[in-house]
Amino acid sequence: MENVVTVDEAAHYLKVHPKTIQRWCREGRLPSLRIGNRYRLRLGDLERINPSQLDHRADAVAPVAESMKPAVTPGSVGLRAGLPGRARILAVANQKGGVGKTTTAQALGAALADRGDRVLLVDLDPQASLTASLGFQPAELPETIYSVMGAYLNSDESVDPSRAIIAIDQYLALLPSNINLSAAEVTLPNQVRREYVLSEILAPIRGSFNWILIDCPPSLSLLTINALTCADACLIPVTPEPLVTVGVGLLFQTIARVRKTKLNPDLEVAGVILTKVDARPSLTRGIIDDLRVTLGERVPILGEVRASIRVQEASATGMPLTRYRAAADSVAVYRQIAEVLYAARRAS
Repeated sequence: MENVVTVDEAAHYLKVHPKTIQRWCREGRLPSLRIGNRYRLRLGDLERINPSQLDHRADAVAPVAESMKPAVTPGSVGLRAGLPGRARILAVANQKGGVGKTTTAQALGAALADRGDRVLLVDLDPQASLTASLGFQPAELPETIYSVMGAYLNSDESVDPSRAIIAIDQYLALLPSNINLSAAEVTLPNQVRREYVLSEILAPIRGSFNWILIDCPPSLSLLTINALTCADACLIPVTPEPLVTVGVGLLFQTIARVRKTKLNPDLEVAGVILTKVDARPSLTRGIIDDLRVTLGERVPILGEVRASIRVQEASATGMPLTRYRAAADSVAVYRQIAEVLYAARRAS
């Protein structure tokens, strides 16, 4: 994929003021992506632009404001040829915080979208880290996953979740969250079929995407149970730290209960992703070796993502990691994992 640059970088490249770049983006004269309240531009587009002609190109591209319209109308999005006509849902889960769940969901989603697949990212964490990492202010969003849940719980009819979905680009979309979702832990326990709320919310749009990735909260709460109940498979990001096998074991117990109680008897574990890996200390390599022994052949380790400042930089700019620095080592690992997931789905 082409490199994407910021407004300041584009201004330097075209030798104009950054506010001029912003104006051209707002007016639709300069091809751009809008991510939250920021614009990003493809370097390849800038190389084909003559700045002296931009003010005369009223029909250059469609206004970028279109990117903020709802991403889908249920059933209206054509799916990529060769994939089943129903989204595969992956829950990115680990009850431990700080293991890279948000980065994994965001980077894998973008990597799959870069292939030309339609991908929906679902932020199921009240902390709304996924929403914020894509450049949005969670508290300012009028519609979120919680407002959709509220409409579903207060209505006898099906609810269209596309009202809350935000298009990141042509292939990637977000169902955002904010702190209000924390109230779900109070309201959900009193509901009938409380574990199936997320499944029923996503059902009307499941045919509109190839993949749905759910960023779960750092707990084994009812929100996480909802994600595991509706998912086809679970991805487990893990940091190689002491006692890591204990935490992973608790998650496996929860997955086993979800299967055993028939909430989702077909739930798979797609694999473990090692994150924030610093291979220099011998302790780290020993922990990884122990984890491989514990997992055995039952659960594959899909890849090792090295610790990198690029992850924090991407979040600060409001861009998916794969589009912030396409050539970064961590991006290459996530792209390889996306290929593994894609191949496994084709083979199933």
